[in-house]
Amino acid sequence: IPEEKVIKPVPLTPAVQEMEGARILVIDDEDSVRKILYQMLKAKGYQVVVASSGEEGIERFKQEPFDLVFTDLGMPRMSGWEVGKALKEIDPKVPIALITGWGVELNREKMKETGIDLVVSKPFSFDEVVRLVSEAMELKERI
Repeated sequence: IPEEKVIKPVPLTPAVQEMEGARILVIDDEDSVRKILYQMLKAKGYQVVVASSGEEGIERFKQEPFDLVFTDLGMPRMSGWEVGKALKEIDPKVPIALITGWGVELNREKMKETGIDLVVSKPFSFDEVVRLVSEAMELKERI
């Protein structure tokens, strides 16, 4: 086969390479949301850890490294805003995605001061979650 006819694999960008084995923490008080996100992310080959409260999520975050965190906005005892702020104090380089079902227009200033980098609205699709992880990995490269 002539050299010019051989199809060579395109090298992966660092963000895409990192994405393949990304460690993702999902913090949500709703079992159904945790399970759906877990299954979506596992299907793409990510390593996924789940926590059912902000406090549990923060403890897990302190114990092991993560590449991305999904946190629900409306949880008992500790909101997603508070979780985001606490996690950024521990590691400011990890992107944090806020999950919201409230359909509210999120204040950019509040997002910035609480460490929220990305937002995903419920209900979300598989494609939206995959796109968000990709955005988060690119963002992590720049942080």
